Amino acid sequence: MRRVLLLLPLLLGGCSCQPESARAPDDRPPLQDVSAAALPPQDTSVGEVEHAAPAVVSAVAAGAADETTTIRNYINVLLRPDRAASDAFWTGGSAGSRPDDQVLRGIPNLRTLRVDTEQPISRDSAVPSRLREVPVRVRAVTAEDTFFYEGWYRVQPRVDGSGWEIVGASVQPVLR
Repeated sequence: MRRVLLLLPLLLGGCSCQPESARAPDDRPPLQDVSAAALPPQDTSVGEVEHAAPAVVSAVAAGAADETTTIRNYINVLLRPDRAASDAFWTGGSAGSRPDDQVLRGIPNLRTLRVDTEQPISRDSAVPSRLREVPVRVRAVTAEDTFFYEGWYRVQPRVDGSGWEIVGASVQPVLR
């Protein structure tokens, strides 16, 4: 309690309750307006440096589909009965005997699939990143019901750099 009483005069002593005109005049000179016209001209003919935005570095060819587009295209191909078309998105042209997104491949009477992707996450320290993870949310509509799934797909550049290929996935049902 004593500390509070000792600090109170110090706090109030620093406060000036006088109007602005009653304060002592300041001995400092007034501030000068410094505008571009008041500055001396600069020589820009020699040593001018261009400040351009850094180029975006990608692990795939410039015209290739990005990671999220690759995943969306893959999930849209899952609507087709031809598994060779969907397997072509995976490394080596095959998703294996039991892919990690098998739950999406086995939906009976599937009518539509909708996928929402988030920003890809780098899963390595290489620059540019060569292993990316794309978080996904999928809505599957069948003749009987609507199902929801969440997870991710991991992609890496194709050997020839022409685009991305899927190397792994984890897609699980979600209750809503």
